[in-house]
Amino acid sequence: MKALSWSRPLGVVAALLLSASASAQNAEPIVFVLAGQSNMVGQGVIAELSADERVGPTNATLHLETGEVGLFDGERFGPEVTLARRLADALPARELIFVKHARGGTSLLAWAPEWSEARAEITGNAAAGPMYQQLLELIDALGFREGVEFGAIFWMQGERDALFPGPAAEYFDNLRTLVTAFRRDLTDPDLPFVFGLANPSPERYTELAVVQTAQRHAAAEIAGVHLVDTAGLTKHDDGVHYDAGGILELGRRFAETYLAVR
Repeated sequence: MKALSWSRPLGVVAALLLSASASAQNAEPIVFVLAGQSNMVGQGVIAELSADERVGPTNATLHLETGEVGLFDGERFGPEVTLARRLADALPARELIFVKHARGGTSLLAWAPEWSEARAEITGNAAAGPMYQQLLELIDALGFREGVEFGAIFWMQGERDALFPGPAAEYFDNLRTLVTAFRRDLTDPDLPFVFGLANPSPERYTELAVVQTAQRHAAAEIAGVHLVDTAGLTKHDDGVHYDAGGILELGRRFAETYLAVR
């Protein structure tokens, strides 16, 4: 059999491969921002995970307001568990940093870049303070404004707005304002915004259809905004919060959506 010919000497090829590998290893870390309300905080129970499911990737770290934490340090977990694992598998040569700031029961009025205590109190969120500004302060405290690549914003929120006719009707405009602010303040006009469709019980969340319509409209009309279908995700008995299986699947869906548009 005739030997394969090379357009370059083998030594040159080897050097190029080593250089490419070094470049990948020396690339800037990728920072992913996770934000929203209780389903982003996460209501999955750590104790329900198998030993294999509790193995985290070596090239990913998670940062909260309290500092760097392990993916399985608390009693509960959010979508970051499978999101980090899937992205780490897809990007093994990159350092992945996940920054999460989320609080249960917060509406887009609580997350408004131009925060108003009076506006936030419409949805009972004044005590939470300016959530968006808090998130930027966390990013700054971690020193992540420079020397990193921002990969995406992952957003899981909408249930709170679905309790109030006014905020539900404003949801599209308020979400567009938030996306614009993220892209401005993180200096990336094309930063992907990946978010899950809110789907609590419509019997209690009477404006859910309005919020869902606004979310679908945002994905259709705003470039780089991608909606993740949450149909079929299993929940706790309250019909609002995803259980361990639901949260694990939500993280996978976030990851697959991001990788498809990266």
